[in-house]
Amino acid sequence: MEDTAAKVAQGDGSARTDSPSPGTPPGPGLFALGSTLALGAVLALLSTTIVSVGMGTLASVFSVPLSTVQWVGTAYLLALAVAIPVAGWAMDRFGERTLWQIALVVYLLGCVLAAVATTPGLLIGSRVVQGIGAAMFEPIMLTVLARAAGPKRATTVLSLIQIPITLAPVFGPMVGGVLLDNLDWRWLFWFNVPLGLLCMVLAQRVMPADPPRSQRPSSRLDLTGVALLPAALAGLLLGLSQLSGGGDGTVAVVSFAAGAVLTALYVWHALRTSGVPLIDVRLFRRGRFAAAALGAFLFGGSVYGAMFLLPLFFQQAGGFGDWTSGLLLAPQGVGTVLILPLVGRLVARFGPRTVVLGGMLLSAVATVGYTMLDPRDDTALLVVCLLVRGIGLGTTLAPALSTGFGSITPEETGRASSALIASIQLGGSVGTALLAIVLQQQLRTRLGASGATASAATSPHLTGPLVDAFGAAFWVAIGLCLLGAVVAFFLPGPARDEESATA
Repeated sequence: MEDTAAKVAQGDGSARTDSPSPGTPPGPGLFALGSTLALGAVLALLSTTIVSVGMGTLASVFSVPLSTVQWVGTAYLLALAVAIPVAGWAMDRFGERTLWQIALVVYLLGCVLAAVATTPGLLIGSRVVQGIGAAMFEPIMLTVLARAAGPKRATTVLSLIQIPITLAPVFGPMVGGVLLDNLDWRWLFWFNVPLGLLCMVLAQRVMPADPPRSQRPSSRLDLTGVALLPAALAGLLLGLSQLSGGGDGTVAVVSFAAGAVLTALYVWHALRTSGVPLIDVRLFRRGRFAAAALGAFLFGGSVYGAMFLLPLFFQQAGGFGDWTSGLLLAPQGVGTVLILPLVGRLVARFGPRTVVLGGMLLSAVATVGYTMLDPRDDTALLVVCLLVRGIGLGTTLAPALSTGFGSITPEETGRASSALIASIQLGGSVGTALLAIVLQQQLRTRLGASGATASAATSPHLTGPLVDAFGAAFWVAIGLCLLGAVVAFFLPGPARDEESATA
């Protein structure tokens, strides 16, 4: 296959590069491309967070328990997890721009079906449709931008487009609260429709044209992988969701065991197949790619796991309302926005290893405040801690991803994107479930069986036991950051050191 990056650069001129130096800001064409693709990624993330504040409302509207309505969120995450691995093959088969538009149609169809749903079953099914479409956005975004920017500007571009992606989960709960306060629950889904249509129009204008079918890879869809891997991920995530939600222990164990067996079977198949596997686990034989994927996994666990804990911490231990709790999360996004434009220069000077190591350690130190401070008495200090945490996390993902892309060939970019994005999503799912399990156990231990549910939600001034329970869960979040710091040692150092080692 010809160099795909060259094809993209010659497609319509919007993403052409002229041997820029590291840290060079992207040109207007590349900026427009990145902004359009980031909008799609924002839509996928908003669909995760904007609905979270409406779970109680949905349970009331449909007269079902929270154990049922929580599948409105779980079904979306499961659909993302099982559909992402198909993205690499689909990009080769249809082309990135065509697949992007198809994915938007599927996503918008899911939004409309969810908005008009009349039963919980229809709503949950609509969320699956939504998730299948949304699963394509981030792999396509990474693939197109990595090829268009080239290796010298990959970190800079990936850092800049991370700004709206980081803000989406922060402001999603705030937007959801505004919609519920002023309209009704259906607008949690209608809200995304005009944004999706805008993204569709912009993509047709700025995304490079797909090369002719004869110039794209002709790999066959890994049907065995399709049968094994999505079922494996669904089993693992279902088991974790049952544990975190206090579900049937037997269902959790059986689901997790089945998922583990299917995962082992898939790895065996992917290593032996002569074709292109759904997720090419052979990429993980390269140490730097494996380190990048593990770093992305831990980033997902650190960000989304904490995003599960933080609003509950302010609501239950601090007694703040939905809007205020969402507002208190904003400093993390602000810290990330402040540091991201500088990440490219930092990596060019110090290398991914030092930047990611420092970011993960800074995030861990900033999270310590949440293990001991009272959210009512120490609100200002906690806000500062969250700002610093955002700065630390903002330096971690882009260097890890650029390292991963730097260790592969252009022909492998699509498959690598799927693997890296799946790592982030799985990390977020695992981190959220793990922190939920720890929090639930701590609440039961400190507040009793009833305190793990009703008392924690209805007695926000039981600050002592609640702060202690959340503090134990935040220590697990700190552990994820420290693991990320360990992984950073396997990333490359400064360019001059790498050149010396090669010489």
